[in-house]
Amino acid sequence: MLEWLKMLRAKHNLLIIILCTSFFSLLTGCKINSLNKIEKLLEEGISQEAVEKLEIIIDKDPNNADARMLLGKGYNELGRYNAAVLQFQKASQLYASQPKNLINARLELANTYLIYGDRDSAYRILNIVQKTASDPKVIKRIIELVGDSYTSRQLTTGDSDNYSPAFSPDGSQIAFASFRLDNGEIYIMDLSGRIHHRVTYSTDFNDNSPAFLKTPNYIFYSSEPKSTREIKLVIQSSGSTPIYAGFNIAHIHSKITHPVLPISFGARAPRTSPSGNMVVYESNTDKNLELYFIDLREFDFSEYTTENINPQRITHNETDEGSPAFFPNGKSIIFVSSRNDLNQLYTIDIDGKNEQHFNPNRFDCYSPSVSPDGKKIVYMSARYGDWEIYLIDSEGKNERQITSGIGRSIQPSFSPDGHYIAFVSDRSDNFHIYLMDLNKPTTREELVKQLNP
Repeated sequence: MLEWLKMLRAKHNLLIIILCTSFFSLLTGCKINSLNKIEKLLEEGISQEAVEKLEIIIDKDPNNADARMLLGKGYNELGRYNAAVLQFQKASQLYASQPKNLINARLELANTYLIYGDRDSAYRILNIVQKTASDPKVIKRIIELVGDSYTSRQLTTGDSDNYSPAFSPDGSQIAFASFRLDNGEIYIMDLSGRIHHRVTYSTDFNDNSPAFLKTPNYIFYSSEPKSTREIKLVIQSSGSTPIYAGFNIAHIHSKITHPVLPISFGARAPRTSPSGNMVVYESNTDKNLELYFIDLREFDFSEYTTENINPQRITHNETDEGSPAFFPNGKSIIFVSSRNDLNQLYTIDIDGKNEQHFNPNRFDCYSPSVSPDGKKIVYMSARYGDWEIYLIDSEGKNERQITSGIGRSIQPSFSPDGHYIAFVSDRSDNFHIYLMDLNKPTTREELVKQLNP
């Protein structure tokens, strides 16, 4: 009888343990599920609602480090950076015995300092992390926070702004626009930054956005009347704003310029196909910014008239469409559309079919360029008050920021071999052209130098 009672009591205790364990697992699962839902709100940009829910959770459970991490991110989204700092600091304390989570909390804290300009505090924290981190992914993330992910060098110099870089078909030269003579003119330099030619000579116009054509020594570019002595870099045009710009073709040696579309057409942002005989561009000819293309395959550039130019319209939407760029097949393009109060990337065939939203997110994206093999897309995105360049797979996955630090980085463009990206940045006060070598990732040694200038 005694043995039977002992066995019964043991089974009863075991049942209690099982029930308690199951209840704890259920409770933990509920908490995780709740935080997952709130994290999704943040990803969708519903920041205020997410913050309110997180504040309630932390009020009941002050030691919930995961909730504090999310709350810090929510405060960042709302621009409450001091409040975000406090949450990441508290999360760091709560994660003291969890090295991986502690590193993530410190990285978020450093990122918040960088967002509102406290670079000294950010570098102090990042120095601590890099000294103890052995994971290459952590080092890569630190590099993304403080500088360029790949070795970059400045090509243009001086007190004038330089912009609109475009590679020659063989990749040995870059055509660009410069405001060094109080108006925009087109020049050509090699990859060391040495200028070889001045292409345009139009003192009353601002010439920009050069693009090489298949026919040797010819450049297609945009031109608009000079209205002030200041440069106007247009990241994205608006169809509701009058655009007084047209297109010309110039021979890089002879100074001979041929008009293609007159100024009244309001055409901007020309990009040539990989074959160099088709041009896509944006225009507000029909009182709305839309995409067009010109087929130049049968043209003799030494003899033609503007009457032979026959632009074909690609898009027919109520919103503005601009900044087109070809895919390697020459049959489809990626472009920017201002739908849903955001400028986002879309793809479409040049016959106007198969339109798709590429990489939907909640940030403005501009100036896409496709790699020669079609596997990568580089573009500029405006996030948290900063303009930086991002790289993403052509399937819309594996997005990563590849420029950072002081200043804005814009107008990225792939080289024909895919080894380089030319871009524009004002990190040295004026806008200058930089060359990023995708074969040379920034090393840990270079990172240490950046953190300890």
